[in-house]
Amino acid sequence: MKVFDCLRFKMTVHDSLVKEMLVKRGQTFTEQDVMESKQLSCEYKPGAKFYVLMEGEEDATVNNAARRLAASMEYAQYTEALALCTSNLALRIMGNLFLKINKPAVATRLFESREEALTWLHKQMERQKGQ
Repeated sequence: MKVFDCLRFKMTVHDSLVKEMLVKRGQTFTEQDVMESKQLSCEYKPGAKFYVLMEGEEDATVNNAARRLAASMEYAQYTEALALCTSNLALRIMGNLFLKINKPAVATRLFESREEALTWLHKQMERQKGQ
């Protein structure tokens, strides 16, 4: 396991290929942050596809460019599944818009519970192993 503490986010990459992304309090996650997280995780686990849990602390947001990139086929090369987790109403609305407008290229779901999100990611892992 490796923890990366960056300017606007903290990322934990587990050996199981679960990648936990936490946007820090009051920060806006940008396209550059998406690229930085991809670079760091791919350097740590070359060739891997990750199961991503995305969360945000209080007043954290994600900008439009970051949402577009995270939904793209380019990003899908490095991501197997994406679980968005928040109980914040504004972030839930943004998450639903992301699902409906950006239409992510990988399996993506929105959760209120971290435990439910992780359970879903592990089911996605098992499903992938079975193929």
